[in-house]
Amino acid sequence: MPEPHIHALHGFIGSGKTTFARRLERELPGMRFTSDEWMVALYGQDPPEGLFPVYHSRVMELMETQWVRALELGVPVILDHGFWTRASRDALRARAAGLGVPLTFHVLTVPDEEALRRVRSRNEGVGALHIADETYWLFRGRFEAMGEDEVGGVVGRLS
Repeated sequence: MPEPHIHALHGFIGSGKTTFARRLERELPGMRFTSDEWMVALYGQDPPEGLFPVYHSRVMELMETQWVRALELGVPVILDHGFWTRASRDALRARAAGLGVPLTFHVLTVPDEEALRRVRSRNEGVGALHIADETYWLFRGRFEAMGEDEVGGVVGRLS
């Protein structure tokens, strides 16, 4: 039986995090927590911009209670969230240390043109969290790539 372990996916919108998370979920096996799927299930494909931060915070809190419980039960977890900021990665490192559970970051990168192509294609499907081009570029400025000093616990950079 697998041991408890946190696998955190670091990458921007459209980098392939969910595709990779689904594969990892089967291979480990483990339990996958994809924040976009929870957002859509609870608030629809295109939640109001003004309420998005509140909804997202609720989803993240709810997911954390579930993934922590999964770890307590000995199940590896895959956190398909992105961890866009150094602060969010540091907070996860501290949380993992507090739980006494190993943490591995999987870094996914693709050029913006490919990411936007994927996002536009995904937007046409049913059940996807809608991301407009303007939103993509607005959020792009908030993304902090994994720093060279963060290499410990990184499995690899998948492009």
